Amino acid sequence: MDKNTITGLVLIGALLLAWSFYNQPSAEQLAQKKIQDSTALIRSKLQKEESVKANLVQSSASDLSATDTSKPSAVTIINAGYFSDSTNTHEDFLTLENDVLKVTLSNKGGRVYAVELKKYKTFDGKNMKLFESESSEFSYYFFTGTQQINTGDIYFKTENKSVLIAGKDSSSIQYRAYLSTDKYIEQTYTIRPGSYMIGYNLKLKGLDSIITQKDRSITLNWKQKLLNGEHTIIDNRNYSSVYFKYPKESASSLSLTEDGGDKFPSSIYWLSFKQHFFNSALIAPKIFDQGNTKVSIDTGNVFVKTMNAELIMPYSRDKENIYPMNFYFGPNRYQSLRELGIGLEEIVPLGWGIFAWFATPINKYFILPLFNFLNGFIGNYGIIILIMTLLIRGVTLPLTYKSMVSAAKMKVLKPEIDELKEKYKDDQGKFGQEQMKLFGKAGVNPLGGCLPLLIQIPILTAMYSLFPNAIELRMQPFLWAKDLSSYDSIWNFPNNFSLPFYGDHVSLFTLLMTVTQIIMAVYTSQMNNITGQMKWMQYIFPVMLLGIFNNLPAALTYYYFLFNLFSIIMQWGVQKYMIDEKAIHAQIQENKKKTPKKSGFMARLEEMQKKQKTAQRDRMKK
Repeated sequence: MDKNTITGLVLIGALLLAWSFYNQPSAEQLAQKKIQDSTALIRSKLQKEESVKANLVQSSASDLSATDTSKPSAVTIINAGYFSDSTNTHEDFLTLENDVLKVTLSNKGGRVYAVELKKYKTFDGKNMKLFESESSEFSYYFFTGTQQINTGDIYFKTENKSVLIAGKDSSSIQYRAYLSTDKYIEQTYTIRPGSYMIGYNLKLKGLDSIITQKDRSITLNWKQKLLNGEHTIIDNRNYSSVYFKYPKESASSLSLTEDGGDKFPSSIYWLSFKQHFFNSALIAPKIFDQGNTKVSIDTGNVFVKTMNAELIMPYSRDKENIYPMNFYFGPNRYQSLRELGIGLEEIVPLGWGIFAWFATPINKYFILPLFNFLNGFIGNYGIIILIMTLLIRGVTLPLTYKSMVSAAKMKVLKPEIDELKEKYKDDQGKFGQEQMKLFGKAGVNPLGGCLPLLIQIPILTAMYSLFPNAIELRMQPFLWAKDLSSYDSIWNFPNNFSLPFYGDHVSLFTLLMTVTQIIMAVYTSQMNNITGQMKWMQYIFPVMLLGIFNNLPAALTYYYFLFNLFSIIMQWGVQKYMIDEKAIHAQIQENKKKTPKKSGFMARLEEMQKKQKTAQRDRMKK
């Protein structure tokens, strides 16, 4: 070899040697590798031992079956990693039923397979099912060493079954999955007449020898794909979420419109998978230590949302671990949920945002009781809303009358106010002072028309929160509206055409509401002599709201239409038959002759104007 070849080989060897030293594992990596190899060896030995035990136990079970065929209740005793019943290897179904609820149970997993609400239908007239078949999962899992046991894969045996007799007694079904005759998992379901509550009891007996992990806990995995039974899946989706409650605290929820999850830092009182008008809740006080819950949005047209919860249950070394719980499968009717006494009614929002502090009590203590009281005599909810509107407008009539009298006084004073405005057009501070003096002499309160508005806004806001969430309105027709809990439509745009900010249909109640709102604006402008931009804003604003209200429930737009209509009639009637502008003018002139008594409000207002004028002069001097 020549000199160049030898030099090249030496360089290559030096590079290989340097590379090997560079990639040599550290002492920590070598120790970790040794641990992994040892773990793999131990796991391999355990698997071989378990396989041998399984073969021996299965052989013993076969001998037992062959020699003792007169005992059909005998169970197969097998290894700690699996439960089985030798008499049943396929899925069977049983039903618990009362006058309002039909619950189908499956022996596979011993779980609730389907739930049907007898007194409710879907928007297309089918039986209302909260979930069925593969749209729901409910199972427990725990570890026996390195093996995970999932009860959803186990076929349970029916041990006891009692039948509901003439609607007077409760009925129950009990499932068991045996490890041996004195070691089993037991699930018991109980239903009572007329109730949406299902009693549920989980018992683990003699499993201390197989639940070996350090934390000694069991995890519940509960999943539901919410079926859509409403007019629009979008509305259903917007009102669906996971709600939960800690003991002695108000209920909380995950985001209604976004994918999200949460982790429970402590024990929860109940957990609810809530749809727009129905919910599935698990009530389990002092059972779950902590857990994660996640809600995901399904973008298809079949499922509303997919909700998943993982809840951790502590397991003690006692021979028996019993976990008493209850299910609620039913409607989100505020009064009925409140009667349960567990705070589940908090999933029904009676107020929203900053308005909740006054909208919620108005709905809770005034609107809802009145709503339910009228429903005891009247079956048509359109008529009930009409009567409610008349009652509310009747209560506010005295305030409305005061407001209109104040507006009439302002109208009488308008020529004098215009004179002051022209006289002090270059000094707004002086104009304000003189205007307040004029109001004081005439005995006019410039804010007299605001009080009725302040009373009406909370009621209108309360209705805005109540009607979209009132299950009483669901599937209730009135006039051309087929469902008062959803929008009414007199015409749907063809070929899936949709207008931005408006929608794909025309709501007649919304149009009527908008027209009456514009008529009120015209009347108010004439009464108060409103001109300029403020006048046109009163006309434009109702048109701007047209797109928002077009997709709101018909009950809400119908109520707003009635409210506007009765307001117009009341204003016309009061103005025509109860207000005499000549008499008001004469009274104002008489008041001017007297020494005016300043109210505290007027005195503060004048003082504030004086300070503003002084500050303005100081700025001009600078």
